Amino acid sequence: MPTTLEFYWELASLDESTRIKAATQLISALVKFQAEMPKASRLATTEKELDEMCAGDVSYGVKRLIKGLASPRDGARQGYSVALAELLGHIDCISVKLVLDLLWKSTEATNSMRGQEQRDMRFGRIFGLMALVQSGIITRQGTTPVEIRKIVMELAAIGAKKSYLREIAYVTMTSMVPMLKRFDGRDELIGMFVEVGLDKGVVETPDELLLAMRLRRQYPGYDWHSALPQWQGRHMLSARNGAKVAKVLCEQTENPAATGTWHPQLHRVWDEIFDLYFNPQRADEAQAHSPMEFEQLWERVVENGLFAPGATQSRRFWGFLLLERILPHLSEDTVPSLMTPNIVRAMSDNISAKNKTPLAKVGVQVAEKLSAVCENNTKVGLAVLTHLLSQKSTIRTDGRMSLRSLMANRIVAKLDGAAIVGYVEYLQKLFAAPRRVHLRDGLAAGPQAGTAAERTVEKQRSWAVDQMVRVARFGQLPVTDALAARVLRFLSTHAAFVRVEGAKCNVEGLEEPLAPPLSKASQDYCALALTNMVGELSRQASSEAGRAIGRARDGTAWATWVLGLVLDKRHRGISRVLHRYEETRAGLEAVLKQLRGMARAAGKLKEAGDVQRVQALEILQGNLGVAAAFGAEPQAQTEYLEAAAEVGECFERLERQLAGKKAADGEPQPVEVLTDILLSLFTRDSSVLRRLCDQVFVPFAETMTAPGIEAIVGVLQAKEGAGDGAVETTADALDAMDAMDVDEDAGEAGEAGEAGAPGQADGVDEELRQRIQEALGSPAGDASDSSDEETFDDEQMTVFDDKLAEIFRHKKEQKAWARELRLSLVNFKLRVLDITDVFLARQGENPLVLLLVPVLVDLARATLRDSRSRAVHERAVSILNTRLGKTPAGADPAQVRELHALVHERARRAGDQRELDVLAGVAAFAARTLLDAGDGGEDVHKQYAAAAADFMTRKASQMHVGFFRTCMGRLRASQLAPLWRVARDALAQYARPKQAVNVYRQVQAFALAEAAAATAARIASDLDAAQAAAFVEHARALLLALRAALQETIVYAVSEDNRNAATGKLLLDAPRLREIIQNALQLTRRLAKIDAFAPAVAALAPDDQWARAVRELEAADKLASPVIKNLCRSLADLTQSPKPKKARA
Repeated sequence: MPTTLEFYWELASLDESTRIKAATQLISALVKFQAEMPKASRLATTEKELDEMCAGDVSYGVKRLIKGLASPRDGARQGYSVALAELLGHIDCISVKLVLDLLWKSTEATNSMRGQEQRDMRFGRIFGLMALVQSGIITRQGTTPVEIRKIVMELAAIGAKKSYLREIAYVTMTSMVPMLKRFDGRDELIGMFVEVGLDKGVVETPDELLLAMRLRRQYPGYDWHSALPQWQGRHMLSARNGAKVAKVLCEQTENPAATGTWHPQLHRVWDEIFDLYFNPQRADEAQAHSPMEFEQLWERVVENGLFAPGATQSRRFWGFLLLERILPHLSEDTVPSLMTPNIVRAMSDNISAKNKTPLAKVGVQVAEKLSAVCENNTKVGLAVLTHLLSQKSTIRTDGRMSLRSLMANRIVAKLDGAAIVGYVEYLQKLFAAPRRVHLRDGLAAGPQAGTAAERTVEKQRSWAVDQMVRVARFGQLPVTDALAARVLRFLSTHAAFVRVEGAKCNVEGLEEPLAPPLSKASQDYCALALTNMVGELSRQASSEAGRAIGRARDGTAWATWVLGLVLDKRHRGISRVLHRYEETRAGLEAVLKQLRGMARAAGKLKEAGDVQRVQALEILQGNLGVAAAFGAEPQAQTEYLEAAAEVGECFERLERQLAGKKAADGEPQPVEVLTDILLSLFTRDSSVLRRLCDQVFVPFAETMTAPGIEAIVGVLQAKEGAGDGAVETTADALDAMDAMDVDEDAGEAGEAGEAGAPGQADGVDEELRQRIQEALGSPAGDASDSSDEETFDDEQMTVFDDKLAEIFRHKKEQKAWARELRLSLVNFKLRVLDITDVFLARQGENPLVLLLVPVLVDLARATLRDSRSRAVHERAVSILNTRLGKTPAGADPAQVRELHALVHERARRAGDQRELDVLAGVAAFAARTLLDAGDGGEDVHKQYAAAAADFMTRKASQMHVGFFRTCMGRLRASQLAPLWRVARDALAQYARPKQAVNVYRQVQAFALAEAAAATAARIASDLDAAQAAAFVEHARALLLALRAALQETIVYAVSEDNRNAATGKLLLDAPRLREIIQNALQLTRRLAKIDAFAPAVAALAPDDQWARAVRELEAADKLASPVIKNLCRSLADLTQSPKPKKARA
C-alpha cells in the first residue's frame, strides 16, 4: 500500500502534468503487481472475485479510483478518470458488470444529500462511464447487450436531467458506436441507440445529430429510412435535409429543454462535419453518400443562421469560431462562398478594439487571423480585399477602424505589380474554364470533381469579372495602365466577339475555345461591367502631375481606346455578337472618327480651359459610344447614338468658336447645346452617364449663358403633372401623371374636409364608377332607378368577381405607375441640382447666379412638407446654405432689389423656422450684393426694418433674432450700418412697455440690439478710425435708446399697470425682467471693452432717475430677486466713468 498511496494524492493536482505523471507511475506500479498474479481464465464480475483474481493494490486501486470520481477536490475527477481508464485497459480480467456495480454503488445520489453532494455524485457517474467507454473493456467477450443498454439509458437520463451534461453524455454515447460491431445482436443494439439516444428517430439537437451521423457512418447498411423517417437521402447532411440541419445546428428547437447550456466552444458535432468535408481519407464516403456541398451548408447554417440579421450574440460568437476554424482552408476560389455579406457585416461591427465584449474580442481575433492568412497568400489577400470592396458594411463613418481599412493596410503593403498581374491572370483563367471548387484541400478539384453546374459557372464567371474590375478600380493598389488595358481588353473581347469554330483567330484571349462556351448572360454581364469600368476610369483622376482625367499615360481616352478595339477591322476568326451591330456600325464608326478628331484638336490648343472643354466632350461622346455599342436595348442604343451626334455638333460649334468665327444670329452657344444634352441624359437609365455629366459640365461652367441657365430653371420649376417646354423628354410623362393624380387629389381633398357641390360625390372616380357599372351589366344612370334587387347566380357572380378584380388590379397598376413617375421626377431634379451646385460652386460671382437663387428658394419652399420630395428639399437647402458665400459682380441692382424684396416677403410669411432659416441666408446674400453695388443701404434698411416691425407687432410671425444675426454675420464690417439702425429703431420703439405685441417680443427687441453690439469687435478690428467713428455715433444712439427703454421698463414693472386685470398676475414678471437686464448688461459690456466705443458707454453715467427706478425695483417683493439686484448693480458700475489709478510710491 505505501508504494502507491502517494500517487493518489497527486492525481487530484490542479496541474495537468503532475496528474499525468502520477497516473503513469500509478498504472506502471499496478500493472507490475498484477503481472505477479496467476493469469485469470475468466472475468471478475463481483468484488470478491476482484479480490481473488487481482493483486491487492490493483483491487484497492480500482475501488479507490471509482470512489474518487465523486470527489470535488481540485482536479480529482480528471486525474482519477484518466487513471481508471488506463487501469481498466491494462487489467484484462475486469468485466463491465463489475465496474458498473461499483460505480452505481459509489455514486448513488439519495434524497438526503444536499444539492452540491448530488451534483458531485452525478459528475462522478458520468466521469466513470466516460472512463469505462474509453478503456475499451466494452468490447470484451463477457459484455452483454443488457449492460450496453444500461450505460446508454443512464447517459441519456443524465443528459435529459441536466442540460450542462447533455453534450458530454452524448459524446460518450457516440464513442460507443464503433464498438457495437463486435456484438452478435448489432442491429438490436443500433435500434436501442435510436430508441433511447435519438428519441425514436426524432433528431432535433446537435447532440442527437452527432450520434445519428456517427451511427449512419459506421453502419450504412442499416435500415435508416425506417429508423429516421423524417430524414431523407443517404446522409444526414443531404441537401434535402438542409432546412432541418440548419435548424438543429443553430439550436432553433421548439423544445428549450432539449438544448444544452451555452458555452464559448463549438459543439462536438462540428468535429464530425469538418472531418467529413476536409479529411481526404473520407473522400470516397462523401462521394458515395452525396452530402450537400459545404458552401451550401455554410450558407444555410452560418450565413443565414448564426450571422442572420437579429441573431443573438451567442450564435454570432459560434459563427466567429467557425470562421476561425475554416480559415486554414480558405483559398482564392472559396472567398466568395465563405466571406458572405452577413459575416462581413458582423466582422465590421466588431472590429473596433474599443469594444471589450467577448463577441468583439473574438471578432477582432478572427480579423487578425484572416489578415495573417491574406498576408501569407497574396492571391487570397487580393480576393478578400476586392471582395470587401463590394460590401458597404465594411465602411465605418464613426472614426473607428473599418474592416476594409484593416485588410487594405496589411494586404496592400505586401503587394507589388507582379502579384496583381498574377491574380488577374488567375481570374481570367477561372473565367475561361470554371471548375467545381472543393474545400477539402483548399484548391480547385481535379477531374474527379466533374463539370460545374450551369448556375455555378455563371456565378464563378460573374465573380471573376467583378474581381477584375475592382482590382483595376481600387485606388490603393499599384495598378498600371497596362493592367487596366488588359482588363478592358478582356471584357471587350468576351462581350463583343465569339470565336468562329475551325477558323484561325488572332484576337487575344480567344485563341482557344472556352469550356463551357460563354452564355449570352455572361456576355451581357461582361458588357455591363465594361461600360461601368470605362465610366469609372473616365472619372478617375491620376496622382501624376499633368495627366488629364480619364486618360491613359499616353493621353488616349479609355472610351476611345475601347471603341477602337471593338471596331478594329484587323480582327480575324471572330464573329461580333454585339446587339444590332450591323445597324449601329456606321454610327459607331462615325463616333470613333470624331473622337480621334477631338483628340487631335485638343493637342493643338494652348489654353488649359479650351483643352479641358474639348477633352470633356471627347470623354462624354466616347462613353455614349461605348453605351451604344454594348447596350442591350435597341431604343437606348439609338438614343445614345443620337446623343453622341449632338455632342459632335457641340464640338463643331466649339471648334468654330475657338477659331474666332462668329456664330449666326439665334444660333445656340456650345454650352447651351451641352446643357440640353446633359438634361436629356439625366433621364436615362445609365448611372455611369449620369455621374459623368457633372464632370463634363465643370469646364463649361465659366462659359454658361442665360439661355443655358433658363433650361436648368425650367427643369427645377417643373411640377408634377405639368409639362414644361424646357424638359421635352419628360413632358408626356408628367402630363400622364397629372391625369393619374385626379383620384388621389380628390381623396386628399375629401380627407381635408372640403365640401363639394350638392349632388356631387366627393373623391369619386367617375372612370372607376363607370367600369364597375359596365361589369354589373347596367348603365350607370339606371343604377338609382332600379328598385328591384338584382340577384346573380354562382356563375354570374364568378364572372363579376373576375371583372371586378381586373378593374382594381388595373387601378393599382395605374397608381404604381404614377408613383414611379413621381420618383423619376424627383431623381431627375436631384441630378439637375447637382450641375446647379457645380455652377454655383465655381461661378459664385457670375450674375447668372441671380437667375438660379429664386428658383432654388421656390423649390425648397414647395418641397418643404412633401415627404416624397424630401431629398430634393434637402439638396436645395444645402446648396442655398453653402454656395452663396460670394456676391455676383456686375449684377443688375433692380434684379437684386426684386430678389431681396421677394425673400423678405416670404420670410414675413414663413410657415415655420426651417423655412425662415433658409430665407435668412438668402436675404443676407441679397443684402450683401446690394451693398456691394454701393447704393443699397436704404433698401437693406427698409426691408429689415419691415421684418423687425412684423416680428414685434404680429403675434403669428415666425421671425426671430437669428434672421437678423445671420445677415450681420455675413456682411462686411463696413456694411453693418443699416442693421445697426434697424436695431436702434427697434430698441427705441418696441423695447418700451406695451409697444410690442407681447412681453416676449419686447425682450427680443433688447436681444436684437445686443446682437448688433456683438459685431462691434469686428468693426473695430476691420475698419480704420474714420470709418469706425460713424459706428461710435450709432453706438451712442443705441445706448441712449437702451437707457430710456430700460428705465421705462423698470418703472412699468413696479407700477400697478403691470398686472392682468382679470387674474392679477404680473405681465412683466421677474424672469422676463431678468432677461431684459441681462441683454442690456451684455450689450454694454460688449461696447465697453472696446476702446473705440468706451467713450459712448461712459456718457451713460447713472442719473437720479436711474437710481430712483432701481430703489423702487428693490422695494418690489415679487421682482426684487438677488439676481436682478446684482445685474442692476453691475450695469451701474459698468457705465460709471473709471476712477483714476493712484500712482505707486
